[in-house]
Amino acid sequence: MLLNTLPDIEIPEGNLHLRLLVSYSSKRSDIDNCLKPFIDVLQKRYGFNDNRIYRITVKKEIVPKGEEGITFNLERYEIKK
Repeated sequence: MLLNTLPDIEIPEGNLHLRLLVSYSSKRSDIDNCLKPFIDVLQKRYGFNDNRIYRITVKKEIVPKGEEGITFNLERYEIKK
């Protein structure tokens, strides 16, 4: 289960910026296919409300079959006024 494979990390206080690298083995995969389910898992695993995410940066890469996955980083996001 994905929930149990996520690393132990500290979630910053305040607004968040989620950076994702999504690795698919098919060029036909849509970049956003995993976003909502993955964010829901992050929220459950780390105990924060995803309404704190104010920015998402996503990059898609194509990898050989069997090497698919998601790499992520959650960092504090300063809203410029």
